[in-house]
Amino acid sequence: MDTPPARPPVAVRHSLAALRAGEGRGSQRSIAVALLANLVVGAAKLVAGLTTGSAALLAEAGHSAADSVNEMLLGLSLRHARRPADPLHPLGHEGARFLWAFLAAISSFLIGGCLSIALAVRELLAGARVDRYPVAWIVLAVAFGAEGISLLQSLALTRREAALWGESTLSFLRHTSEPTLRAIVVEDTAALIGLILAGGGLLLHQFAGLARADAIAALLIGILLAATAFGLARPLADLLIGRSMLPARLERVYAILEQSPSIDEILSVQAVYGAPQEVIVGAKVHPAPGQTADDLAIALDGIDHALRQELPEVAEVFIDLTSHRAGSGEDERGPSDQTEDQGFYDESTEED
Repeated sequence: MDTPPARPPVAVRHSLAALRAGEGRGSQRSIAVALLANLVVGAAKLVAGLTTGSAALLAEAGHSAADSVNEMLLGLSLRHARRPADPLHPLGHEGARFLWAFLAAISSFLIGGCLSIALAVRELLAGARVDRYPVAWIVLAVAFGAEGISLLQSLALTRREAALWGESTLSFLRHTSEPTLRAIVVEDTAALIGLILAGGGLLLHQFAGLARADAIAALLIGILLAATAFGLARPLADLLIGRSMLPARLERVYAILEQSPSIDEILSVQAVYGAPQEVIVGAKVHPAPGQTADDLAIALDGIDHALRQELPEVAEVFIDLTSHRAGSGEDERGPSDQTEDQGFYDESTEED
């Protein structure tokens, strides 16, 4: 049996945005800072929770453990994404970062959320004595400082990235396809909220004599973790399915295509994220008449260059030239009808 000739590997083209992010390595630093903070603070919370008997502190220890697992998974995703493209994965492995980040979000709920809720229910049913409050307050203060430093570092990186895209920090976090930076900012913010909840429960338990305040704080921490996990997982699910560019940026793709004199009509355009900050653009167009194949090749190269320069998230551009027109009843036309009125161009499709 004859084996097909080996084909030379095709180099994967990355978007300008992805290349810029890879050079900055900001996500790796943010992961390292957040992981170190969570490991140290989590150990302190665990010791303090066992010493004081506070379910809220134990819930916060679970919170830090969940965040640490998340950051390790995010770190693994960056390492896995650097693997080169191969015949089975011709576009590379960058898209796996969406999957790893999704698994990290689910682990946050399973490890942190479920544990915190279980601790709260146990204390509500069985009751527990909380004492040695100074230990709890010292650990909470140190944890708040460490988590605050981590949040400030990740927010500084986020503001720089948002400025490059011309967006506000909040808008960038809502719309970005970069899962690592969003996860770290959201987790650091949730960590500070969790510490405030734990501190509030201890405060009410110590000074107001509310015996169940600590358990209720642990319950609220569990709910917070569940909400955080859902909030992180939802946009990742869209990206895993294949999320399109934002409508405003997709309109810019249409505008660039419409400006080309080589295109007579645009039938359809799809621009889908294949990896963080990397969009694959596919368009089906009807070429203008009177062009040779060489003319079209030069024109399509110009469109490719314009799209990648105007929209830094664009990585690959595939343009399908067709003899059909919008509303022409494509499915009802026979082969003899597909090459009429094409001037010098008589091929039904051509890819760039």
